[in-house]
Amino acid sequence: MLSNLAAFDMDGTLIQGRVVFALADRFDLSDKVRSIQSHRLMAGHEQTKAIAALFAGLTTKDLESAIESIPFTKNCERTIAALKDRGYKIGIISDSYTIAASIVADRLKLDFVMANKLQISNGKITGRVDMPLGWDRIGCYCKISVCKRYHLEKSAHQFCVPMENTLAVGDTKSDICMIQRARVGVAFMPKDEEIKKASDKVVSEPDLLKVMNFVNKAF
Repeated sequence: MLSNLAAFDMDGTLIQGRVVFALADRFDLSDKVRSIQSHRLMAGHEQTKAIAALFAGLTTKDLESAIESIPFTKNCERTIAALKDRGYKIGIISDSYTIAASIVADRLKLDFVMANKLQISNGKITGRVDMPLGWDRIGCYCKISVCKRYHLEKSAHQFCVPMENTLAVGDTKSDICMIQRARVGVAFMPKDEEIKKASDKVVSEPDLLKVMNFVNKAF
């Protein structure tokens, strides 16, 4: 029997907020983060580098506290449990940070995590970041720090799951390449028009369990 795999974005999907802003808000850096994110001529991976530099000198405890302040999305745990009951391998593919994503993954007992790795020295963020990329290997248009299409394919291969048995869920344009590649791609509470237009499966209520409606029809 072939197994299935589900990949979730983290910020705004599994959790009700964004780690970058939960951290930035505490140190009066939110305006600077927004300025970088609104820079249309700066590729996504370049924005990730610039934002990481803003956090230089903050501690890992600051980051851990930020992620712990953000609640799970409604029925997150029930959705994960329902997928586990069906034998899914489940993980996070996020352009946030591994420290934060690993905390969420541990709470939900997920199978894999892919995100940006902040460089840490003596418990403090250096301002440098290691990015998994991936778009450079497959020619994906996304140009963000974590090509979610590439890492969806890589995770499916790792767990010996065919792509026709994959589910992907996200909420912004950075999730489009992953959502379009999966057998079932769901835009959850879409935050921008790009992902809304790119997805034929949309959940417009802040209840993650609604995703299962599409799973039940497809698998």
